[in-house]
Amino acid sequence: MMKFIGFIIFMNFMLFKNNMIMFYYNLCYLSSLMMIFNYMFKDNIYFNMSMMFSFDYYSIWLIILNSWVIGLMMMCLMKKELMKMIMFINLMMILMLFFSSIDLLVFYMWFEISLIPTFMLIIYWGLNKERTSAAYYLMMYMLFISFPFLLYMFNMYFYSMSFKFSLMNLVMNYYHFNVWSFIMIYMAFFIKMPIYLLHVWLPKAHVEAPVYGSMILAAILLKMGSYGLIRLMEMLLYSSIKYMYVIFCIGILGSMLISVLCMAQIDMKSLVAYSSVVHMNLMLCSMGTFFKLGFISSYIMMISHGLCSSGLFYMVNLYYERTSSRLLILNKGMLSKLPLFSMWWFLFCAANFSFPFSLNFISEILTLGVILSWDLILMIYLFIICFFSGAYSLYLYSYVQHGHFYVELYFISSLFKEFMVLIIHFFPLIFMLLNLIMFM
Repeated sequence: MMKFIGFIIFMNFMLFKNNMIMFYYNLCYLSSLMMIFNYMFKDNIYFNMSMMFSFDYYSIWLIILNSWVIGLMMMCLMKKELMKMIMFINLMMILMLFFSSIDLLVFYMWFEISLIPTFMLIIYWGLNKERTSAAYYLMMYMLFISFPFLLYMFNMYFYSMSFKFSLMNLVMNYYHFNVWSFIMIYMAFFIKMPIYLLHVWLPKAHVEAPVYGSMILAAILLKMGSYGLIRLMEMLLYSSIKYMYVIFCIGILGSMLISVLCMAQIDMKSLVAYSSVVHMNLMLCSMGTFFKLGFISSYIMMISHGLCSSGLFYMVNLYYERTSSRLLILNKGMLSKLPLFSMWWFLFCAANFSFPFSLNFISEILTLGVILSWDLILMIYLFIICFFSGAYSLYLYSYVQHGHFYVELYFISSLFKEFMVLIIHFFPLIFMLLNLIMFM
């Protein structure tokens, strides 16, 4: 673990001498491949630890996804920008330390520190004048709700006399609390996902963030909430089962209402952001069943949604660079102007509504099966969610590709690097299907 951290710290010093962006994003891909080799010895993976950090089954693939997406973010830069590169590398280190923390206090510390680079990405390199309000929405939502969780953490410490996850898992099953305590403990992670009713910050942050901000936000930062839920649910099992049905109801209704709302969006980036809310709420319902298959399906959905959603945001940015608009009506008829991108639009939109032969399909089939085994009457709601999930993805694809073209393109030529970014997004979504045993 410490070897990887030292590797990332050393990358910061290399930035001042080496000017090649290609060198750094290839290092990110190399580090993710090195972690995959580490996973080959997964029977001993938990013992690869230092004092407060460790890999385990829940964290290893999120750490690999983190390195992969940071490499893709670096590929989005057209020239060497030192401050952005330093920000990306330090963000990768913060997220790696968060996902590998085995101490609750250290876990909370990195959870809060991750807000700082995200805030700076939006407020310094955002696109519009409203980026300040979007960044403050993000900051206020996160900080105000996470402070009560800090107080409950110390209460949990006095109960278990430890902050180590492995020791707390043995003791905290007998830690009982009421519904308000349940809300205060879990709310910091529900907002980060985000759960319906507390999702207002997400579309604003996505719309105002630059493309690399949207990519890291969709791919990794939303998964911090779901990863935190997994850690707390296995620790506070019995009391969580007692109150989780309330959140389950909000998640199902939220997925249904937001999927209908997606059909009314006129901004491509906003539509993709709201589709993330649908997937995250469905994943929350899968976890809320407390079945083993529910946790596995939600974990697969974390990985698949991270790659698919990040790829869609990148596709939206490719058109925004050429038309200077994200409005659907001003990006019509692109099939005749940019035909090479139409296939990628189709593949990512198909993966977004879980078409077969993508990792999203496996995760959604398992998720639907788990939720239906919990209560069969939910079939009505799931039918509506699946229908509108396919409808807004096809709506996005058909509206952008067909119709009369209104705006003149600033440049039509496609760069080889743009296709490489799309291939690297889509490649794992297909080939992870060949070895699903790695998620077990």
